Amino acid sequence: MKTMNQQSRGRFLLDRGASLPLMLPATLLVVVFLVGPFYYMAYTAMTDLSFANPDQKGAFVGLDNFRKLMRDDQIFWSSFWLTIRFVVVSVTIEFVLGFALAWLIWRFIERQRLLTTLLLVPMMLAPVAVGLIWRLLLQGDFGMVTYYLRKLGILSQASAVFSSPGLVMPTIIAIDVWQWTPFVTLIILAGLMSLPKTPFEAATMDGAGPWRQFVDIMLPLLRPIIALVLLLRGIDAFKEFDKVFIMTGGGPGTVSELLSIYAYRVNFKNWNLGYGAAVSFMVYLVVLILCSIFYKAVYWKSSAERQ
Repeated sequence: MKTMNQQSRGRFLLDRGASLPLMLPATLLVVVFLVGPFYYMAYTAMTDLSFANPDQKGAFVGLDNFRKLMRDDQIFWSSFWLTIRFVVVSVTIEFVLGFALAWLIWRFIERQRLLTTLLLVPMMLAPVAVGLIWRLLLQGDFGMVTYYLRKLGILSQASAVFSSPGLVMPTIIAIDVWQWTPFVTLIILAGLMSLPKTPFEAATMDGAGPWRQFVDIMLPLLRPIIALVLLLRGIDAFKEFDKVFIMTGGGPGTVSELLSIYAYRVNFKNWNLGYGAAVSFMVYLVVLILCSIFYKAVYWKSSAERQ
């Protein structure tokens, strides 16, 4: 009886607006650490602030930085399209491998606990640690992986992976796939384990083969999980900085200079903070567009099915 009275009192307090003070600390944290820095970045992107030039003290220039970025900055566009290619290739490979591995584990392995625990190891490593590990393994003079690549004839004796323009990005993509394919595997595996058995049993009785069950039942049921995985990995890959910066620093030249590394160089090497804020704003804008595309794709499909 006392518990029911407490629950009724709690609902009464929530209906009377008592939840607002409880939400205030979280709201303040969001404003201080998310909303505030975003608006400061947006304002700085419309100034000429630069610590390298004493004449540029932060005067308001409107959209001049964005005009220069879109029209004249070929390095920005090179970094942008390099980042797009990196995201598309790495996330596609991670999804295909992760889905296949998750299906094999779900279909053929009964005791999954040990295997799923081992899959956690690469993704639990800090990106900086991953970059340092692979930088040492692929070091030109004494790297262990480099030694075996030369023994197999894949790499010449006079070259190294991170100094060869044609090998840098494929190597970075391979390392990203190694680290994040287990993430896709575990999420897809959780989705597969939660699938109801009734639709598959009914389809089997109707004579539907494995391929038709996969296309007509499994994929539609897994659509929200697939969209979530692609969204999370797409956002994270587009913001990739740590591993690439540790391994190559964007080199050789600008061959591996992703958009995040270019933003770092403009802001913290050239100290052109106004223009650098405009570059950072473009990173945020692309991530926002990615979120919108995935959300609309899932919502549109779900709405069409309900109708």
